[in-house]
Amino acid sequence: MSEPLDVAKYIFINDQNELRSGWRVLAFVFFIVLAEIMLAGLIKTLATLFPSLGFMIAEVSGGEDLTVRDLIALGVGSCRDFVATVVATALCARWLERRSFASVGFKLHRGWIRDFARGSAMGGSALAIAVGIGVGVGAVSFDVRTQTVAILVRGLVVTFMFFLISGATEELMFRGFPFQALTHNLGGAAAIGLTAVLFGLAHLSNKHASVFSTVNTILAGAWLGCAYLITRSLWLATALHYSWNLVMVFVFGLPVSGFTTFNHLSWLKGHSGAPIWISGGGYGPEGGGGATIALIVSTAVIWKCGWFTASNEMLLAIRHGKPESVVSITPKEPPEEDNSGFRPAAS
Repeated sequence: MSEPLDVAKYIFINDQNELRSGWRVLAFVFFIVLAEIMLAGLIKTLATLFPSLGFMIAEVSGGEDLTVRDLIALGVGSCRDFVATVVATALCARWLERRSFASVGFKLHRGWIRDFARGSAMGGSALAIAVGIGVGVGAVSFDVRTQTVAILVRGLVVTFMFFLISGATEELMFRGFPFQALTHNLGGAAAIGLTAVLFGLAHLSNKHASVFSTVNTILAGAWLGCAYLITRSLWLATALHYSWNLVMVFVFGLPVSGFTTFNHLSWLKGHSGAPIWISGGGYGPEGGGGATIALIVSTAVIWKCGWFTASNEMLLAIRHGKPESVVSITPKEPPEEDNSGFRPAAS
């Protein structure tokens, strides 16, 4: 083989005869952008053909006086992002790593319901700790909104569905295929570091974002990355993610990463005051020291508590090139694989 071809192969192909992890991540980004463009075009076409659906492409102000049509438009946008991410994930997992979409994290493995339920409780509890620190120092206070039970139930359903879908989408984007490609070839520590920083930078353009909020978002990326590594699925990470946001908005009525879109549906109406470095101010709890403490404590608990482990099904499913028929078989003994994620996986 000629030297230029050897160099080209070295640049693009690793020792496992796969595209290097960086190129696989770039392929994922390409497919997700392409899917977003195609889905946005499809929605725009439908809105053009059927003018009554025009609200689906209308710009939503993002204020707290949203109409039902505004909420539907936000839901359509959220579902579009989710579908685009699922498509990109499925294509990359199958074509580049010869494994199924379910193996990326949403396989119905033994214990997935337990992981999701515990993650939901832990995510909401971690956020409550962050808010409680603000209340304890007088930086956060609340009023009770005068709402009927029916309105509260509607608010819970709307916020639950929105944050569940958006949480699953972000987990597929950041702890899904890209994170797993990096883990497979570079190890868990590198995957956590790279994706956590990108997760933090992705929130820089949010309203009221600061250095403190960016550091906390990076910590949140590490928190969620650890949740994937210890279970090798996305059920725990998704539960932590959505429940953190749900409790912040629906229960406490505080901004989530600078957004107050759904706060009019909350049970309580939160007020963030001084000191801002504790309460987070207009960015919400994620911009304050309370969240820093809550994220560090929650990460340590998840990593050390012993409540979570990777199922044999997931340890088999994440192997590259394994057919689905083999993935579905649960061995008597778990395969020999480092589950800490802090050393490169064996080829």
